[in-house]
Amino acid sequence: MKILIKAEFYKLGKLPSVRLIFLFTCMAAMLRGFSSYPGYQMYIIALVPELFDAVVVSVFTAAFLCAEFSNRTFGNAVLSGVSRQNVFSAKLAAYFPGLLVLVLLPLAVSVCAATIRNGFGADWDAVVWEIIEKLLFYILYRFFMAGFAIFAATLIQNSIGMLGTGVAGICLITLIKKPMEHPVTQITFLFTIVETFMFLSLAAFIFAKREL
Repeated sequence: MKILIKAEFYKLGKLPSVRLIFLFTCMAAMLRGFSSYPGYQMYIIALVPELFDAVVVSVFTAAFLCAEFSNRTFGNAVLSGVSRQNVFSAKLAAYFPGLLVLVLLPLAVSVCAATIRNGFGADWDAVVWEIIEKLLFYILYRFFMAGFAIFAATLIQNSIGMLGTGVAGICLITLIKKPMEHPVTQITFLFTIVETFMFLSLAAFIFAKREL
């Protein structure tokens, strides 16, 4: 299992498409940071899920996950004696750390750029716990987006189809849930975690049953 996970991290670092995604998101975040907003206001704005987030998560999933279906990499791994559960678990073990960096790096870049230009705009001591709370939910909701994207990827097994379904599905769910318009509570955290695991469980079930 450790060898599988190391191999997935190696793929993550070497895929040109993944590198381009990281570069694009950082450049977009830098451009966003060149605004009239101070750092704290930029932070609050950047937390709100947008079409950009749905596209980034879906493209990353297509590049790192769907390509394995197209290249028959998953099928070859299973044929060589590796269990489907281990193959899927190793992929997710590299996917989520990669996604974590992908969602945190542009946030940090845009906030730092805005703070350097216009100051932070708030008393750090007064807002630190709010920042931490909102940041945790920001990460969790992006993982929820990823859960849906992974579900779509295992169901469709095609990059183009997955991109359309992933972006449309994430946007629709976000419009219905409006996650950042309500106070972040323990119930909100719990429901988001349950929904994320629900999509991942469905994805794991499909992965175990479908032809690879």
